[in-house]
Amino acid sequence: MISTLSPALRRSALVLVTGLTSIGLSVALAGPAMAEPSEGWPDSDPVDMMHVLLVLAGVPLLLFLVILTAVYLPALVRGERLAPGAPLVENQWLGGPRRSAGELAAPDGERSEAGGASGRW
Repeated sequence: MISTLSPALRRSALVLVTGLTSIGLSVALAGPAMAEPSEGWPDSDPVDMMHVLLVLAGVPLLLFLVILTAVYLPALVRGERLAPGAPLVENQWLGGPRRSAGELAAPDGERSEAGGASGRW
């Protein structure tokens, strides 16, 4: 009977059967999870919320800070740069250009040949 159905209906029937089968198996296999605990087991004490926060948030944060300190503290003590590829502080242009041997002099007048590139038409 399924072979006489159109491909779209056949695909829909297959999806429906697969979905119902997976739901049925999930419900059937979840039954043992609903069982009561053994009578010989002791009842556990309630856990304080502060203890939960310390364990789940405080310990990872403390571990993060310890690793961060272990990585960056030696470089900071030696005075190294921390950002990769950042220029040295001495090479940063903060207050304007400094005169050095490699700099070109500014033009003195209108007919001066000093300065950067110039074009004549």
